[in-house]
Amino acid sequence: MNRRRFIVTGISVAATGVALGTDACSPGSSNSVLVPPPISPAHEITTQYALTNIKGYKLRTRTYNGRTIGPTIETRPGDTLSMRIVNRLPPNPPARIPQDRVPIPVVKDSMEAMDALFRPANRLSQKIDPMNNPHGFNTTNLHVHGIQTIPHIFAPLGTSDPAAMMLEILPGASFLYNFPIPDDHPSGLHWYHPHKHGSTDVQVSGGMAGLIVVRGPIDQVPEIAAAREIFVVVQSLNVNPSKKHADIYEREYLAYKTPAEGGYSFGTQYTMLTVNGEGAYWIRNKRASEPAAFTPLGVPRYDVKPGEVVRLRLLNGTNSIPLMLALPGFEAWQIGFDGINTLEPLYIDMSGKGVTKITPENLFSSPIRLAAQANRIELLLRAPKTEGEYTLSSLATDRIIPSAGEKFDIARFVVRGNPVKMGIPASLPKPTREYPVIEEKDIVARRKFIFGQGERKDLLTGFGFFVNGVLYREMECPTRPKVGTCEEWRIENDTADLHPFHLHENSFQLIAINDKRNDPMEVWDTFAIPPKVDGVNGSLTFRVRFVQWHGKTVFHCHVTPHEDTGMMQNILMG
Repeated sequence: MNRRRFIVTGISVAATGVALGTDACSPGSSNSVLVPPPISPAHEITTQYALTNIKGYKLRTRTYNGRTIGPTIETRPGDTLSMRIVNRLPPNPPARIPQDRVPIPVVKDSMEAMDALFRPANRLSQKIDPMNNPHGFNTTNLHVHGIQTIPHIFAPLGTSDPAAMMLEILPGASFLYNFPIPDDHPSGLHWYHPHKHGSTDVQVSGGMAGLIVVRGPIDQVPEIAAAREIFVVVQSLNVNPSKKHADIYEREYLAYKTPAEGGYSFGTQYTMLTVNGEGAYWIRNKRASEPAAFTPLGVPRYDVKPGEVVRLRLLNGTNSIPLMLALPGFEAWQIGFDGINTLEPLYIDMSGKGVTKITPENLFSSPIRLAAQANRIELLLRAPKTEGEYTLSSLATDRIIPSAGEKFDIARFVVRGNPVKMGIPASLPKPTREYPVIEEKDIVARRKFIFGQGERKDLLTGFGFFVNGVLYREMECPTRPKVGTCEEWRIENDTADLHPFHLHENSFQLIAINDKRNDPMEVWDTFAIPPKVDGVNGSLTFRVRFVQWHGKTVFHCHVTPHEDTGMMQNILMG
C-alpha cells in the first residue's frame, strides 16, 4: 500500500451481503414515476450489494441504499450539504499486479473493445500500468457532480498538494463529506455518483447514482412554480450472466486479469435500461458488427391536460449512451443546462422531423435535444391541444460511438381532459456566479487538449483512452489555472467516438462547436466533443472562469469505461 494514499479504513460498519429490492412501480400506471423522495438531513448513503428483481430479471449490483437509483437530496445556496458514505460492500479479493510481460488481447478499435464476446488474438504486454487497469471494485468515494463546492476527489478535501492521492473508502468504513454551497450558487439539477479511479464504471453501471436538487430563485418564477415538476433519470445497468448463481446477472471481475481470464471488460453481454429505477428495456448486446436486441419492458406514463406546461428535469445517468431526445407534438423551451438556468426560456425544436438517424454530420443540426452522458436537461414542455399519446424518445444513431444504436422510448405523455392555459416566463433570474459573459480581454491563458484512444500494451484490455497522448497520472498536475482568472480551452477529439468532456467544480461557457460559433452562448459542466470526421478532429471551444475554489481536481471523459482506463487529467487551481 502506498503510504501517501488517503484510505478510509476505520471499521465503522460491518460488510454485508445482498439485500432484496423490487421494482419501483408499475410502468403502466398513470403518472408512474417518482424518483426516490428526498431523504432526511442526515443524508447517510450506504454502498451495498442488492439483488433486484426488475421485470423478472434478477440483477445483483452495487447500489446506494439497496436500490438501483439513489435517494434524491435537496439543498439551497448558503447551506452545507453533509453526506456520509457508509461502505457495506465486502472486502476486495486479493489481487496481484503482473510484474512480467503477459499475454493481452489485440484490440484495434473501440467497437472491438466494447464487444464482451470478442475473443481476439494475443500479444505480449509491456509493463502493466496499475492505475489505469480497473481494480478495487468494492472501494468507493463520492463526487457531487455539478455542485460548485470544495474539491473533494483527493484527500484531504480541498488539498492543494499536487501529489495528493484519491480519497478511498474501503469496505467496512464510512466517511463524512461536508460540502459548502456558495451563497451565489445557481439553482438547478445535479447528481452524485462514485469517482474512485478504477471502480467508477462498475459502480455507476450498477445503479450507484442519485439526484441533487439545488432550490433557489428559478423555483420562485411564477410560471415555473405553477408547472408540475417531472424528474426523469435514465440509467444503464450493465451485467453479464453470473458464473456462480443461476438466473442472476451481475458485473464481477478479477482485478489485474485480462478479459479472457475474468478481468475487466469495457462492455457487457446485457444492459438493463431504466427510467427512474424502473426497467424500460432489456438489451442483449451482440457482436460489434450486429445491432443490439431490445426487449421493451414499459416506460413511465404521465397524464397532462391540453395546453398544460410541465417542467421536465432529466438526467442522463448512463455509463455510455448519449440521448438524442425528441418529443413530437409538444412545444419545448430550454430553461437550463447542467444545473445553470438560461437568462430566458429558449424555444427549441424537438420534433425529430425529417430525421431517421442521428449521425456525426447532423448531430448538432437535427431537431432534437442532445443529452450526453452526465448532462442534465431542463425544459418547459407545453402539451398540444389534440388529445392522444405522445412519446419522448431517443432517436436511432448511425456511426455515433458509443450509443444504443436503436431508437428507444423514455416516457409517454397522455394528453386528455379539460384544456388549460399556462404561460411561459419572459425572463429568468440571472445566475450571477456564471455571468458576466467572458470576453476576449478577460482571457489570461489558452490551452489545448486532445482526446485520443488506441491500442495499449500497458493495459490488460489491450485498448485505452487518453488525454494528450498519455494515460491518467494520479500524482501529476500539468494544468494549473489561477483562481479569479478566465481561460479559453480548446478540446479536440482525435477519435471516431463521442467523448463527453466534464470539468469539476466550475461550469464553462460554450463558445464554439467544430469552430462554428455557438449562439446564444450556453453554460454547461459537461458537453460532447464531436467525433473526428473525414480526417478532421472534432472540437469544442469554451471559456471558463475559475471562480472560488483552490485545490486539486480533474477533468475527464464521462463515458465511464473511458475514464477508468485513462481519459482523465488533474488540474491544480491555485
